[in-house]
Amino acid sequence: MNVLLGVSGSISAYKAVDILRAFQRQGNDVSVVLTRNACRFVQPLTFDTFVPGRVHTQWFEDADDPLLHIHLGREHDLFLIAPASAATIARMACGMAEDLLTATYLAFPGRVVIAPAMNEVMYAHPAVTHNLLTLRERGVEMIQPEKGELACGNQGTGRLPEAQHIVEYCLGVVRV
Repeated sequence: MNVLLGVSGSISAYKAVDILRAFQRQGNDVSVVLTRNACRFVQPLTFDTFVPGRVHTQWFEDADDPLLHIHLGREHDLFLIAPASAATIARMACGMAEDLLTATYLAFPGRVVIAPAMNEVMYAHPAVTHNLLTLRERGVEMIQPEKGELACGNQGTGRLPEAQHIVEYCLGVVRV
């Protein structure tokens, strides 16, 4: 299976490397799209080490392919966004193509799965709840965040699940 892993700006972005590796261990090909804020948490070079030439950070980074957001959708069976930040979820729900990740989401013809990760107060905010409901109504699947200690030190729901759980969910979704 060809997996497109979208990584948005969350402290849990570092866990996306484990997700990439877990997909590879299962024999899947992976490409990565990072938002500008994701690059602040984890460098693209980290991902490029495991999938050379298949890490994308900007919409028009390749002048030879101004339709990268379209081509990524055609080349992949599954688009997983993990972690999915509140900002990325909001842009997706509003249909805003402000960056390569959200433009690819809008152009993606296949299955989309998100794994939200954020502070528990943010996750429970009515705006985030509304945006998640909107995405579910449009067919986006969601892996529920876990309860536990968060980066801010609080206990609550908002943790990104472990990589193996995410990959097993996605492989199950694709086989359904």
